[in-house]
Amino acid sequence: MMDWDLFWKGLGVIFPMLVALYTFVATRRKDLDKKLEAGHERMDRHEARISRLEQAVQNMPGKDDMHALQLELVRQTGSMEKMAAVMEGNAMITARLEAIVSRHEQHLLDGGKK
Repeated sequence: MMDWDLFWKGLGVIFPMLVALYTFVATRRKDLDKKLEAGHERMDRHEARISRLEQAVQNMPGKDDMHALQLELVRQTGSMEKMAAVMEGNAMITARLEAIVSRHEQHLLDGGKK
C-alpha cells in the first residue's frame, strides 16, 4: 500500500521545483523575445540608413562626370585668358583714342592756331 504522507511530502518538494523551473524557462523566453524584438528594430533602422546612403551615393557624380567637369573648367580657363588678351588690346586702343581726342580738344581750344 502507498504511504500518502510520503507522497504529499514528496509532491510538496517536487512541485515547487517544477514551478521554479517553469518560471525560469518562461522568463528566459520572454527576455529572449524582447532582445530579438530590439535587434529587429535596430536592423530596420540600419537598413533604412543604408538605403538612404545608397541613394545619396547613387546620385553623386561619378568619375567620368568629374573628369568632364575638369575638362570643361580647363576650357573655360582658356576662354578667360583669351578674353583677358582681347580686353587688354581694347584698353590700349581706348588709351590711344583718348590721346587723339585730347589732341583734338586741345587744337579746338587753341582755336586752330599753330
